[in-house]
Amino acid sequence: MRLMVTGGGTGGHLYPALAVTDALRGMCRAEILFVGTQRGLEARILPRPGIGFRTVWISGLRRGRVVSNLLFPLKMMVSLMQCMRLVRRFHPHVIFGTGGYVSWPVLAAGWLAGVPLVIQEQNRTPGLVTKVTAPLARSIHLSYESSLSGFHRKDRCHVSGNPTRDDLEIESADYDFGLKEGGKVVFVFGGSQGSRNLNESILPGLPTLMKNPGIRLLWSAGPRWYRQIEARIKPYGNRIRVYPYIDDMGSAYGLCNLVVCRAGATTVAEITRLGLPSILVPFESAAGGHQRDNALALVYNGAADMVPEKDALKGVLIDRIEKWIKDDRGRRTMARAAKSMGRPAAASEIALDLLAVSGLIRAGGNRKGKDET
Repeated sequence: MRLMVTGGGTGGHLYPALAVTDALRGMCRAEILFVGTQRGLEARILPRPGIGFRTVWISGLRRGRVVSNLLFPLKMMVSLMQCMRLVRRFHPHVIFGTGGYVSWPVLAAGWLAGVPLVIQEQNRTPGLVTKVTAPLARSIHLSYESSLSGFHRKDRCHVSGNPTRDDLEIESADYDFGLKEGGKVVFVFGGSQGSRNLNESILPGLPTLMKNPGIRLLWSAGPRWYRQIEARIKPYGNRIRVYPYIDDMGSAYGLCNLVVCRAGATTVAEITRLGLPSILVPFESAAGGHQRDNALALVYNGAADMVPEKDALKGVLIDRIEKWIKDDRGRRTMARAAKSMGRPAAASEIALDLLAVSGLIRAGGNRKGKDET
């Protein structure tokens, strides 16, 4: 099978795509080409074994920057032509898109060439690229049941969940980050780049939190703020561990008793898959308010607590951390509710659909053998 994949710029678009390609490669022999940009996160991670990588010129619109956006129409047209050339040369059986500005020219080029399209939306509120390309897609995969109202062709929609990596599920942490000497671990992170506001919500409250001798803090602060925070936590010794970035998220999740984080789609999918109690602090400037919508989907089901960013900066977040660390029963109840919302089979379901849309599944749903696909 030849699969063209697009979606990137941020981990929220990239990692679901990679989770699906991993699942697909476990089902059949697949030749995969990922199309992204030089400036996106994908350029730092790809290519990798089994996945080729090509870039196009496009970049996203920058809000409030008129001069920077003057080239946008030209970039769109040039990128569309670049993608049409890639589609002709690679000749994919199907194109899979997970959103982000780079997805549009790739999916449009595939549609013009008659290649079937499959798209996946991570957020509760569909993004612009998903809305524009949905009428062209053979199959649309959603993360939330409530998202269905935004689509006319509901017969093409599947609520499969947001794909996450299988390596997140571990029986016990492979690495304890130096925090395994008793106590309850609060895992704080703001994404791959960290979050200034989340960091500034925690820092002033450290004296209060550390009055509880049973609290330990594992903190992914981001490369920009790591050194500053490292200097501020020295009085607390080994009770706080701060890192610029944590690669071993499976161990971090496996070690913690409470997660404090943003409400990006991938993060929400991971904590529900694993059944973790969490306090979500949505990024207020996220496009279309999608992080707030993601968080509310969990809050309404008792699967998370939420603190608005402006309240977190006023000390409310510290109060909530203290509350939930003391409430063992409440955390267990929240964890069960989160687990009930998780969809660990999302990547496999989408991979099977890619095979079906490509025509590489026999009638009756039986997959062809690896040598045949």
